[in-house]
Amino acid sequence: MSARADRIVDTVLGLDTLADLPRTGWLLRGVRPCESIADHSYGVALVVMLLVDALREEGVSVDGERALRMALVHDAPEARTGDVPMPSKTVALDAALHELEASLVERLLPPAQREDWRVMEEGQSLEARIVKAADKIQMMIKALSYGHQQRGHLVEFWAHPKNFDDRGIAVAREVFEAICARAGKEIPR
Repeated sequence: MSARADRIVDTVLGLDTLADLPRTGWLLRGVRPCESIADHSYGVALVVMLLVDALREEGVSVDGERALRMALVHDAPEARTGDVPMPSKTVALDAALHELEASLVERLLPPAQREDWRVMEEGQSLEARIVKAADKIQMMIKALSYGHQQRGHLVEFWAHPKNFDDRGIAVAREVFEAICARAGKEIPR
């Protein structure tokens, strides 16, 4: 066997648990069953693809492959930590978790994907900002969907301004407005 074949198998096996780990925020609010972390990552990649296409239609130059690569690995460390929901995070816990996640990425991902994760975490490039906005968009579309199904207690999701962070991307702001319009809500300030 080749080293690269082993690396591919090890990476996929290392991230495979994402399919079995639920998004804890939904569980805490009574949504059962709920999406897995892998379901969420797929949804984020789908939103990224759509945002990239919309930006390109506006004439914006964007590296769509890089953005999709970031989307696919954005929650990779959660294969080991599980999903730590926002209400549980303090400043200290968030800092410790970020340090732990960085060390887990070193073990879970090959070098190129580690770099994708690092750039996404920094959140400075257009592609990283797209992924960060898509992460919130996917979550709020899921809240909209669960709300229509009358599943769970989702008021907190609609009240938290950070859940509507468009990262300065106009089309992301438009999507948040469309989500809120469909929910009969306003974007919190």
